Amino acid sequence: MAIISIQTKEEKSIVHTIYGVALGPGDPELLTLKALRVLKNADVIFYPGSIFKGEKKSYVFPLLKYHELDKKEHRGFYLEMSDNRNQVNKVYTETAESIKKLFESGKKICIVCEGDISLYASFSYILTRLQELQLPIELIPGIPALSLGAAQHKIPLSLLDEKIAVVPRVQTFKEIENCLHTFDTLILMKVKTNWKEIYYDLKEQSWDFYYCERLGTAQEFITTNLDELSERVIPYFSLLIVKKG
Repeated sequence: MAIISIQTKEEKSIVHTIYGVALGPGDPELLTLKALRVLKNADVIFYPGSIFKGEKKSYVFPLLKYHELDKKEHRGFYLEMSDNRNQVNKVYTETAESIKKLFESGKKICIVCEGDISLYASFSYILTRLQELQLPIELIPGIPALSLGAAQHKIPLSLLDEKIAVVPRVQTFKEIENCLHTFDTLILMKVKTNWKEIYYDLKEQSWDFYYCERLGTAQEFITTNLDELSERVIPYFSLLIVKKG
């Protein structure tokens, strides 16, 4: 006996979904098969970038270009590198509204980000707005920089019942000390912020250090020797893995 499926008007109108897609930490080959398939099927790809001293840059656009996805329609949303959230909140809102219009016109849309889609991702702020607009959305996770950092240094982040803490933009050395009273491994993200304030105190410790910057790119640099960082300009895309040893 044949089964007849009857769709409502609302069900018929939603023939696709919006995708949030993580591109990984920087190596274009560290992209999931699902992410690449969805991106190749997209009509429009939204990608993040930064504005610093009036100059626009995008860390993720070269990853799209590597996979020949630069031939698709692109919409960049560029965020000022500042603690003032007025500009970025305006950009997030405008981007979500643009996505809504394109989606309602029938376009297949992806919003990409570096690293993982749920870990310090600019995409999360757009996600909140898309959810408020009641738009269908699916998230595709990716490899975070901390995982690639451990792999490049050839170390485990944790074993057995060891505890891990991830702390962005640490303010003081005391904060690091307090974390390592409770946790066995500490991953400091965005260490550029207060590097000069914590560097000399770190050097005095007997802990194990695994520094990483621009992971997965041609400019990748890693070291376990803090002396090599005494005069180094620390970039935004950097992290430090600290283990009690």
